Amino acid sequence: MKDKMSLLGNYILKHCKIVFPVILTAAVAITVVFALGMRNGGEEEPQEISGEPVSVASTEESTSSVVSEVVPLLANDGGELYSLVATYYNAMALGDTETILSIYDSLPENTLLKIEETAKYIDHYSTLEIYTKDGMTADCTVVYVFYRLIFQNHEEEFPGYETLYVCRNDQGQLYIKNEDNFTTEEKEYITTVTHQDDVVEFNNRVNTEYNDLITEKPELFRYLSELDNQISVEVGVRVAQNEAQAAADAQQTANPENPENPENPAPAGEGGENPAPPADSVPEVSGPQYATATTTVNVRSSDSEQADKLGKVAGGETVQVQEVRLNGWTKIVYDGSDGYIKSEFLQMQESAAGAEVIGTVTASTNINVRASASETADRLGVLAGGESVELLENLDGWCKIKYSGQIGYVKSDYVQQ
Repeated sequence: MKDKMSLLGNYILKHCKIVFPVILTAAVAITVVFALGMRNGGEEEPQEISGEPVSVASTEESTSSVVSEVVPLLANDGGELYSLVATYYNAMALGDTETILSIYDSLPENTLLKIEETAKYIDHYSTLEIYTKDGMTADCTVVYVFYRLIFQNHEEEFPGYETLYVCRNDQGQLYIKNEDNFTTEEKEYITTVTHQDDVVEFNNRVNTEYNDLITEKPELFRYLSELDNQISVEVGVRVAQNEAQAAADAQQTANPENPENPENPAPAGEGGENPAPPADSVPEVSGPQYATATTTVNVRSSDSEQADKLGKVAGGETVQVQEVRLNGWTKIVYDGSDGYIKSEFLQMQESAAGAEVIGTVTASTNINVRASASETADRLGVLAGGESVELLENLDGWCKIKYSGQIGYVKSDYVQQ
């Protein structure tokens, strides 16, 4: 074990952003991602910097029959698993996505881009504590990680926490399993052991530490909110650049002698877009609808790529939709007036108008509101602890709610009906 820890120390010292492990003997743990929304699990504001927060109101009975007894929670202060997690966090601080991909089974492009952009603002992790519970099978382990994070040009230590599911592959190597690849049974198992008393107790302690920091220095909350927005914009710009480059490469491959310039398309009949049909022949879908930009995209004064550019909408930003046209454009409300965005860059959201209300839910803590019933879905906003909203439907682990005039989704674990 000493040899392994020595090797880990040598690895860390070769990098400019360092993880300093702090080993505790107390059998306590933490439960959710707290890292500027880098993964689906997640995002946290003071509310959390990222992810879906865990309810700390009370310990409920297990909702799963996968495990019927308390699984012991153990401190992990060395060995192969500790090395894997320490390597992972060091790579997070460096924005080293190549290393992260080597220890994850899979991660989407947007997540990797967000890791790279977030690392630009990280100074180092000052604390790393690792605790474990046995996984659903002998080759897997539920890992609870608590850390303190210091951003560049700040001296404050921001407490964070995350749940990882570490498994061993057929070659005997440890890897972190993306929650998108969990089986239903694995999700139920992890949820059950995470609601056990020892995990909830430490979760409460970490939440208290974070809330005390934000209460003492409320300007840090504004900093985190602005940082989260800035990173989202930067990721949106990079996604747009990657998509534009991919489109240009595809066009060059398809027509190498006459590649289309997407910024200055040729007239119809010369490789450009067909002219828009007359206005009176364009069916429209009208109503109180909203949409989320899937990437950073231009807003035009009319439904044409030749129209004046009014500005931009950042990836992840929600806009109010006035009309959806068959010519590929959507009319939106932009700075109090009309604007137009190519429909392909918008993800439509459901309208809450006329939806049947079956009750209310109250948030147990600050919790993210998503555009769909998934932790990877776009975030519409935050439901503050104690705030109540109308409930439209109970889904599998999610509540469908009315949120700011539209449909939103929150994790059912973190609300009370």
